[in-house]
Amino acid sequence: MARRPVRILPLLALAAAASCASAQTAQTALPPDASASAPASRVPEPAIQRQVSEDDNVRIEELKVRGQTQSITVRSKLPGVKPYEIVPSSGARDPSQPGDLSGQRLWHMLSF
Repeated sequence: MARRPVRILPLLALAAAASCASAQTAQTALPPDASASAPASRVPEPAIQRQVSEDDNVRIEELKVRGQTQSITVRSKLPGVKPYEIVPSSGARDPSQPGDLSGQRLWHMLSF
């Protein structure tokens, strides 16, 4: 009976060595791009769109971030008319509240 545990001991050592060797080759077998995929878990950059509509008298520039309008600038081509900005409404704002500038025109004074 004492001989049997002695025979199993070398087999267990051989199995442990084989599993360590296969684990090392599995780690080195990773593609070189595996480390580059780690930054991909970050939040992607937002989609930004700039749309320009133009006719003979006016040029309208619209800025959208993630599909939501952030800025609308109207530039007249007529001499002496200053450009102005239209504040788009946001889904988070309540239009019934006083002080809400949704859809209002803003003129920038003293811009350099």
